[in-house]
Amino acid sequence: MRPLLLLAAVLVLGLFGTPAGAVGAETGAVEVNFDLPANHGFHAGIEDSSEGVTLAIERKGRAVSYRVQGEVTETGVKAQFGKLGLIDVVFEPTETRTGAPRDCSGEPSTFSEGFFVGTIDFTGERKYVRIEGTRVKGSLDVWREPSRRCQGHRRPSPPQARAHRSRRDSGGDGESAALLVHGRRCSCFFGAFAERDRRGRGPTILVGFKSERREQMEISRVTYAEAGASAFTFDHAAGTATVRPPLPFSGNGKFKRRPHARDLWRSSIRVPFLGADPLWFRGRGFRASLVREIPGD
Repeated sequence: MRPLLLLAAVLVLGLFGTPAGAVGAETGAVEVNFDLPANHGFHAGIEDSSEGVTLAIERKGRAVSYRVQGEVTETGVKAQFGKLGLIDVVFEPTETRTGAPRDCSGEPSTFSEGFFVGTIDFTGERKYVRIEGTRVKGSLDVWREPSRRCQGHRRPSPPQARAHRSRRDSGGDGESAALLVHGRRCSCFFGAFAERDRRGRGPTILVGFKSERREQMEISRVTYAEAGASAFTFDHAAGTATVRPPLPFSGNGKFKRRPHARDLWRSSIRVPFLGADPLWFRGRGFRASLVREIPGD
């Protein structure tokens, strides 16, 4: 994966609030992960973190996450997603490995593969997706702290805790840019992110994001696409930029930095979202900025 695409993936996951983590009782931390049977070609799965249980759904550049305060234990998962549905499953392991650093006492951590069995019932807003089943394959890991300090060893962190620690090496004589458009009246933004080589060539990533809170759910919607250099042109010295996002986006936008007045943002950009009305990033309710460093670098 090219650096900008990897960065965009990290950005989307960060916005989603769905980096898988671990939740559990004092005896350890439980981490679950399993895919769900979804129609219309969607990919869906359950992940847990310290902030709750997340149902993530994605297809062809559009994604939605639903996060709730569910229950994740060594025996299974229960999460109510408002009126949209319920996940209430018991874990039945088929294979379990144990692991602990040497010279440590206490119960070892366990890493199990198996099946989650029970109720899987979810219908997306406006019926864009239907998820149902009674038995799915997945994993359940229990990370346990040793009862005493290990001699010369440290407990390895879960894989997700180590994820994305590296940073890209920009190198070369090219440049990067990010055009960020924030909504003043909604939890939303549109972004164009670019890396260019000395000849002005390179990829562009377009991202639209919107979040809301409903029925004790945190819902995040993301639409994203990859395009060539012509989709986003910029001049840092002049403080100008033009963005022409590809489908499923529509419209275009122009930015101009004005030192002694509000920066100019003229746009007809429309971002579609799964399960919700599209959003137009235009008018005085949105503010734009052009920066050299891509967020996360």
